[in-house]
Amino acid sequence: MQADLIPAAVSAERPRRIAAPRRWVSRLGGYSIGTLTALLCVFLFVLPVAVVALSSVAEHWSGTILPTGYSMRWFERLGSDDWDAVGTSLEVGFSVALLGTALGLWIALSLEGRDRHGVGAVVDALAMMPNGLPSVVLGLAVLIAYHKKPLDLSGSAAIVMLVQLALVLPFCYRCCAAALRPELQILREAAASLGAAPARVLLRVVLPQMVPALRASVALGFALSLGELGATLTVYPPGFATVPIVVVGEVERGYYLPASALSLVLLAISLLALCLIATRMPARRAKPKN
Repeated sequence: MQADLIPAAVSAERPRRIAAPRRWVSRLGGYSIGTLTALLCVFLFVLPVAVVALSSVAEHWSGTILPTGYSMRWFERLGSDDWDAVGTSLEVGFSVALLGTALGLWIALSLEGRDRHGVGAVVDALAMMPNGLPSVVLGLAVLIAYHKKPLDLSGSAAIVMLVQLALVLPFCYRCCAAALRPELQILREAAASLGAAPARVLLRVVLPQMVPALRASVALGFALSLGELGATLTVYPPGFATVPIVVVGEVERGYYLPASALSLVLLAISLLALCLIATRMPARRAKPKN
């Protein structure tokens, strides 16, 4: 009896011995992939931003690993035109983000529950079409379409907002459409069965459930608008300039350090704005009645 138990104990011990090296190899592979991903993120994102930050405070930087001196003179030299460009970028960014979110929400609600054939498929394809076009091509198409009467927008900032709205709309639309879950439809039907009007159902049931998606849509549209260059550079009218346009002009003239200072200002303001958009407002508690 005891002799029969020995082979059984040995056979039960073998999977444990085999599993231990496999577990060690799996951990090593996970650590290696994580380390490689972190290094790749540092190389692609962190290092360029650090270089721009150092360039903005560099007294002189040429042929050395680090700047030869540090100064705030590039920030002090930012003129009224630079700050006007920052203000224009923020105004256009917020306007485009809000308009794109409102339009994306409207399209998502209109197509909710529809079979994606016929008109629904056409509207969905039209909403996503700008995502498949190069921004320069889209900008040129808008410029050619709206540079003559009766709808001449080529001399106003509206053409910039129009082309940027077309670029951010697919992302805003997908953010809103992804939030329309089947559970939300059940809540809508329950509210309607209790006698709530469609407008009340939208305001009291649908929109509160979609607040995270709407916030993400505004943040994404704002970030995309701030960094948009290709289409904006194609259609912007004389006297109109966003920060990317000014930065490109500085770089073309070889003024890399002033361009870095202006870029860092826009980066700081955009990060602050995105944090404010993403911050959850505390819910107000109803005061108990005495």
